[in-house]
Amino acid sequence: MTTVKPFGDINSATVLVIGHDPRLQRSQAEAEVAFFMDYLARPQPAYRPEARKYGLARAVWEYVNSLAGRHVPLADLYVTNLCNEFLDHAPGSGTVLIPDDVAKRGVEQIAQIVAAGHFKCILPMAVQPFYHLCHWGFIDEGNSELIVQFVAGARPRASKAEQDIYVQAGRAPFLDVCGRRFHHRGVPLVPIVHVKQWPLKPRMVRYTEPMQRAQHEIRQLI
Repeated sequence: MTTVKPFGDINSATVLVIGHDPRLQRSQAEAEVAFFMDYLARPQPAYRPEARKYGLARAVWEYVNSLAGRHVPLADLYVTNLCNEFLDHAPGSGTVLIPDDVAKRGVEQIAQIVAAGHFKCILPMAVQPFYHLCHWGFIDEGNSELIVQFVAGARPRASKAEQDIYVQAGRAPFLDVCGRRFHHRGVPLVPIVHVKQWPLKPRMVRYTEPMQRAQHEIRQLI
């Protein structure tokens, strides 16, 4: 099975960014390295499809800089996905559901990354990655009322899961946890919106306060 490599040096990185899966919704692009972060070592391409890949990588870096309120060197970043396998696209539109066995394997790999590194902050992007991190016991606060309620609201809706599409069962469960500080074995973790939703679009205005909270937390940490 084709997989995507994480980006970064485990020995120097202080910020761990966790995405969804290599293609997320409808993209056909297949990255060798998560979020095409390796493109940042090259001149910006002129060819439009390649330029888009460079643009995504640049957006991830600028997103972390924005949250940190300062320039964060690329050497400080370690970027991966909860699922680094190329999953089949969901039929029609929608976000692909990461199967439980794949998600569990991804969470275990991320736990190994954290154990081997020296991270000041973990930044999971979007609801489904954070759901799986909570569901598979990655979060120290897993028994807290806030996380229990989030997991209940973020669990995949059964009717959509049958179609391999991820739709949360509850109404906006991510709002209550976004931007708050949690931990994995003592390492601070702050869930944030996906890079493709930043800067916040008009339809995401309700995330203004949670993301302001995220910026406050992250700036204290890094």
